[in-house]
Amino acid sequence: VWKVLNFQQTKTARQAAMVRTKLKNLVSGTTVEDTFRMSETFQTAQVDTNDAVYSYDDGDSLVFMDAVDFDEITIPRESIENIDLVKDGMTVQIVKWGDTIVDVQLPTSETYEVTYTEPGLKNAASTGQSKDATLETGAVIQVPLFVEIGDVVKVKCAEREFIERAKK
Repeated sequence: VWKVLNFQQTKTARQAAMVRTKLKNLVSGTTVEDTFRMSETFQTAQVDTNDAVYSYDDGDSLVFMDAVDFDEITIPRESIENIDLVKDGMTVQIVKWGDTIVDVQLPTSETYEVTYTEPGLKNAASTGQSKDATLETGAVIQVPLFVEIGDVVKVKCAEREFIERAKK
């Protein structure tokens, strides 16, 4: 089972169109880069996706509660990307291939409180510069200079990007 992390279409005058990809094997965790012709087809993996709510940290793993049948699901820390963005009560999607959990998908975006950042400049809204900010979960992301400690920010989880300042 492979997940496409990113892809880029290329077309030269003398060759057929190609797609350069970066793929992750969801079972072993290895990442490879490969190139395919546009005409190639692949079989789609039959996976099941279930919502689960983050409950607590159990040392080497995180424990989630299935949103449908309320069973506890224990997932090793190393199999969760952007684990430092997971916060209490967050609803994630758990992807299963057969009985094997192959991916944990965080929400597209989530709000976090900024717990630490360096002081910014006054009237810095249009400079386009950024600085580091530590979120309530301990994650560090880049934010604009006008963001201050105590602000609530909306973050795009997969890319770890600041979207906007949110209402408290």
